[in-house]
Formats: sequence, C-alpha cells, structure tokens
Amino acid sequence: MSRYVPKTYNNRRILRIILGTIVTIALSSIILFLILFFIFREYVVDGQLEIPWLIEESSNTTPPPD
Repeated sequence: MSRYVPKTYNNRRILRIILGTIVTIALSSIILFLILFFIFREYVVDGQLEIPWLIEESSNTTPPPD
C-alpha cells in the first residue's frame, strides 16, 4: 500500500491567494473611498472641495506699499 503524500505546490492554491489578494485590495479601496467621502462631504461648497487646511492664505493679505 502506498503512502499518501499531499501536493505541496498546488497551482489552485496560488490562484486562490492571488484572487483573495485582489478581492481584499478592492474591498479595502471601496471602504476607504466611502470613509473619505463621508468625512469630506461637509467641505463641498458649490460642487468644489474646499478643505480649510489646504486653502492658501495669500488672498487675505494686503499688497506691499510702494
């Protein structure tokens, strides 16, 4: 009677790991997009994203005297 030895390198296992990695990255990116959407939706004004810490303050300064 021969002894059962499982296949160490099975091609379907590699395919399953690659597919699982792709699905995990896709779900993670969707979840990240939804989180960022709900965080930044209060900063949308007239269809444009206006984030306070990214707005330049140069518009509030006065020009230098001549």
